[in-house]
Amino acid sequence: MRATNESVALARHINAFLNEYVPSQKTKSEHTMKAYSDALSLYIGFLETKKGINSDNLNGNCFCAAYIEDWLVWLMDGRSCSPETCNCRLASLRAFLKYLGRREIVYLHLSQEASQIDRKKVFAKKVTGMSKKAVAALLEAPDPSTKAGRRDIALMVVMYSTAARMDEILSMKIEQLHLDAVKPNITVIGKNGKIRTLYLLPKATAHLRAYIKDAHGATPNSSSFVFFSRNRGPSGQMCQNAVNKQLRKHANTARKFCDEVPNKIHAHKLRHYGE
Repeated sequence: MRATNESVALARHINAFLNEYVPSQKTKSEHTMKAYSDALSLYIGFLETKKGINSDNLNGNCFCAAYIEDWLVWLMDGRSCSPETCNCRLASLRAFLKYLGRREIVYLHLSQEASQIDRKKVFAKKVTGMSKKAVAALLEAPDPSTKAGRRDIALMVVMYSTAARMDEILSMKIEQLHLDAVKPNITVIGKNGKIRTLYLLPKATAHLRAYIKDAHGATPNSSSFVFFSRNRGPSGQMCQNAVNKQLRKHANTARKFCDEVPNKIHAHKLRHYGE
């Protein structure tokens, strides 16, 4: 079956949204960019399996409110997605439709209709932090005789002392460090490009100084990522999956000496201080 002109145009808009607009206008976070891609992939997959619509006959009507509402039900019932996940998927699809409406006025109504769809009701979950004893045990777990161990200690100390989000820390570059200031600090770029200044405790400053010298040398490149990928080097940031893998590894070690270290650990727990 030959693709229609409209289906080809929509496919191009989807490609431009994911590969041009999102990275340049929405976020630099690999995790967030993947969330946009996953949402659209799931929606296209839903249209194919549940509505009989493929890439050849895709059209604007496929993004109507009724189909989107059916998709949300499919996510919850067919894929066992939580209300939080459904709301994130919906937000990503809304972002695409807003983008589409700005570039093709004939699709503007789709964005307006999607904005009226109710979000799934979410019950707030209390995030409990780690105890100081557990954090201390976790920080003792990495091997300081190795570069990877020294990097992990510096990363965890910074995350714990600043309470910054993981993607804010991982997207940070050398030029965002101000370790020689009267009050040493880092600047991080959060959601919607909001810039924040976070002051460092002496211990975090010392670990960062040592790590920078160790990993970047005496004259680090200002545009290099502070915490970078082992495979891509300083020009590629360390990914969140790699961080979580290291956290789980160190937690397993720390748990042998401190039973307060949680079984399920993730970076978010380091942002919530225990008692």
